[in-house]
Amino acid sequence: MSEVDKQREIKHDHLKAFQWKKGQSGNIMGRPPGKTMKEYARQYLERMTDEERDEWLEGLPKDVIWEMSEGKAKQDVTARLNLTISDVLDELDNGQKTQG
Repeated sequence: MSEVDKQREIKHDHLKAFQWKKGQSGNIMGRPPGKTMKEYARQYLERMTDEERDEWLEGLPKDVIWEMSEGKAKQDVTARLNLTISDVLDELDNGQKTQG
């Protein structure tokens, strides 16, 4: 331990009593009441008209729209390694599932 670390530890010793114990949750009371951002966003999108939704979606990349509709793609991509970006975009355009 360096001299600076030792001094820092001594300087902050009085705070050790207030630190969380190992394995103790930092949020004992749980999430505060109210809407989460996810709930708020879902309600916001539900209130949009079809025209507003179409206009909003036009500004998003196709892969983001795909993730919104299908769920985020798995990080394990070994089964789909032979796919190209063009294959995926064609899949989105045609509404078909590409075999991989």
